[in-house]
Amino acid sequence: MKILIVSGYFPPYSPASASRVNKLAKYLEEQGHDVRVLCPENDAFEVTLLPEISQERICYTDYSSVNDFPTKVKSFLKSLFGRRGEKEGQTADISASDNIEASAGQESGISILYRRLTNIPDDLVGWYCPAVRAGKDMFQSWSPDIIFATLPPFTPMLVAKRLGQMIDVPVVFDYRDLWTDHPYYDSMGLRRYVDHFLENYALKHCSGLVTVTKTWADHLKSSRNIPVEFVMNGFDPADFDPEVSTSYDEKKITLLYAGYLYGGTRDPSVVFEALGKLGAKAENYTILLYTPEGMNDLNDDQRDLMKKYNLEEIVIGHKYIPQKDLLKIQQQVDVLMLLRWDHPSENGVIAGKLFEYIGAGKQILSLGSTTGEAADIVRDNNFGLVSNDVDEVAAYLSDLWEKKNQGKMTKTKNPNREKFTRAKQFEKLVTFMEEIIERHKK
Repeated sequence: MKILIVSGYFPPYSPASASRVNKLAKYLEEQGHDVRVLCPENDAFEVTLLPEISQERICYTDYSSVNDFPTKVKSFLKSLFGRRGEKEGQTADISASDNIEASAGQESGISILYRRLTNIPDDLVGWYCPAVRAGKDMFQSWSPDIIFATLPPFTPMLVAKRLGQMIDVPVVFDYRDLWTDHPYYDSMGLRRYVDHFLENYALKHCSGLVTVTKTWADHLKSSRNIPVEFVMNGFDPADFDPEVSTSYDEKKITLLYAGYLYGGTRDPSVVFEALGKLGAKAENYTILLYTPEGMNDLNDDQRDLMKKYNLEEIVIGHKYIPQKDLLKIQQQVDVLMLLRWDHPSENGVIAGKLFEYIGAGKQILSLGSTTGEAADIVRDNNFGLVSNDVDEVAAYLSDLWEKKNQGKMTKTKNPNREKFTRAKQFEKLVTFMEEIIERHKK
């Protein structure tokens, strides 16, 4: 197959969570498919991932960020007031300039309104025209059999729809997260109407949908008259060194969480309280947090718990590090924490990090919601403990310490691990796209 992937994020211009599209492109290339990637060049991201396909297959395009305009206006006003103050010696003008500078770090109400009016469908809307032009140029010498857009952001949805119409090829949308159907979607009024309109408009020209959880797949099947395939995320065995055997700390049980805390909805407090139950024995444990801002991502309640149970030296916060380095550390620690929001809306959410954890082959401690697909994967495959009970978690941690202290920590890989490789999932996706291409030809 000749496949064009349209993506709003692609390494190295991507967050660490954008590994699915990177691994998909790698898999397709390794299987002999002619794959190309169309994506923006966005240096706002620190390099955490690197491309895993041939560089000549990636078309990076420039684009204008619509959110740069308010910053440019502020800079212009600052420059204007500054020059006037110097020329006229008016301290009031200098103060006005200083106020602009002081407020630059805080988003004003005008800026928020500007974003709501212009970031439609999202802050990548400025990429639409450059992406369509680049796709049109690409089609002068190469034409795909199918276009695959991975979402979010959702601007690529509109790009793929337009490019598909240009050359009359089928388009597939890959919902890593749902848009207006997402349980967390909260836009109201006119914005809700516009989002629904744009999504339905794009879906009218769509030949297939892919999503990452069974809950979402079932919802799409019942709400959209479009073929749907369920393709989970997974792990790539090549990311994990089978020879890694060293422990992060031979004398302690080390727990790790990597990802966002989302304002406390991903909450490690149960572990803090469990360690508090262990009293002085808490010194036998270390908690590593890898988040965007390290310890600054913890809220006041979480900090209060740390202080209450004297955990300041036990909980260690780090900012994100390159994914390759993080995966190695995940193989060395004893427990990988999966933090889930304790809410029914979480039932259909499977964080991509769960599959990284499975690939690392370590115990998984799933906290927060004890129901839903992610909890079932951990429980049903004997990958670790699913609990939101402080006493149960404390007993679990105590048992792990006793086993490690006695040299009885298991080092054998769980055989269920192999069910969750990316290749197993991408096989279904390839078959799905081949079927769509055949139907389109008829």
